[in-house]
Amino acid sequence: MSKPISNKPKGKSKRKPQPDPVLLGLPDGAIDPEQDSDPYATKIGGVPVWLNNHHPVPSDHYQCGVCRKPMYLLFQGYVPLATSMYHRVIYVWACNRRLCMRKAGRCAVIAITSFYLDLTGLQ
Repeated sequence: MSKPISNKPKGKSKRKPQPDPVLLGLPDGAIDPEQDSDPYATKIGGVPVWLNNHHPVPSDHYQCGVCRKPMYLLFQGYVPLATSMYHRVIYVWACNRRLCMRKAGRCAVIAITSFYLDLTGLQ
């Protein structure tokens, strides 16, 4: 007779730290023009809203590595880390031209961080 298989470790058990929860976003409609200027809004497509508008990312960073034409913004997401003092926005770009499909360089991910300084208690 076989014994049931257990995934529990034998002996003393040490608790592992719990990972941060994973949050999934789903499209829920068009973005108002006022909200489309907010770099902390997560969106699909459109024009990027840079975390720091005074220092936008140079356009060659989101240029297709195959055809050298500008790529399209697929996703802009505000994705802070729970234990970090930095804001973080990720931009995902891709080229939609048939000749570029399935080739290296046809997509790009740009992550931008900005130091978070809480001044709410200072006056």
